[in-house]
Amino acid sequence: MTVLRAGELSKIYEGTISTRALDNVSFALEDGEFVGIMGPSGSGKTSLLNVLATIDEPTTGTVTIRGRNPHELGSEEMALFRRRELGFIFQHFNLLDTLTVEENIVLPLTLDGAPVARMKQSALELARRLGIEDVLGKYPREISGGQMQRTAIARAMIHRPSLVLADEPTGNLDSKASRDVMEAFTMMNVEEGTAILMVTHDAFAASFCHRVIFIKDGRFYNEIYRGENRQAFFQKIIDMMSLLGGDTDHLSQVRL
Repeated sequence: MTVLRAGELSKIYEGTISTRALDNVSFALEDGEFVGIMGPSGSGKTSLLNVLATIDEPTTGTVTIRGRNPHELGSEEMALFRRRELGFIFQHFNLLDTLTVEENIVLPLTLDGAPVARMKQSALELARRLGIEDVLGKYPREISGGQMQRTAIARAMIHRPSLVLADEPTGNLDSKASRDVMEAFTMMNVEEGTAILMVTHDAFAASFCHRVIFIKDGRFYNEIYRGENRQAFFQKIIDMMSLLGGDTDHLSQVRL
């Protein structure tokens, strides 16, 4: 079943000089797919994610999630739709410093008024699977970057959204933490069957995806599929980024 459909999306930012950030981008995401979005700086990746996440409005085109266009909803209905259908993971984690790890994880359920016992049980189950059970009572400042991002993954998944949108989730992590986070992503994608769309500049992170869509100058450029061999997929990603003008020299020694 199609979870997300982007139909001829365009985004123009008006100003002294108008900027076309997206130019008729179309693609679809199916149940259980893990898809990466890549492209050089300024290609429109962030603009695309913001439109899909309902943070920004498209100038033209449509976004449908589970058959509904959230951009046609009123503000209250859109907020509810975003909270129940979407999960968000950011480069800078966006955890609340005044809440414990457990309290951060259950935040979407808290906003929905879920029973406390259910929230605590759901948080514990997710934390065990993500390897952060031992830090549930700690605050974000007391845990590592990798643990913070796994907390963010748990928060994004706890309400079983239709779609998780991730923006550079490994951007602030070292190589070991990046691997741990991407393996956590893969586990949750497989076990929960949740569709994930991830914007990244990191070929290593992208190699965990089922396919990667490349955009350039706001337009769909190409897409490649992983298949069985992740090493070969990783190399294809590097080759494609080289064609697009990305800096990939430092990636040649990355070990998968």
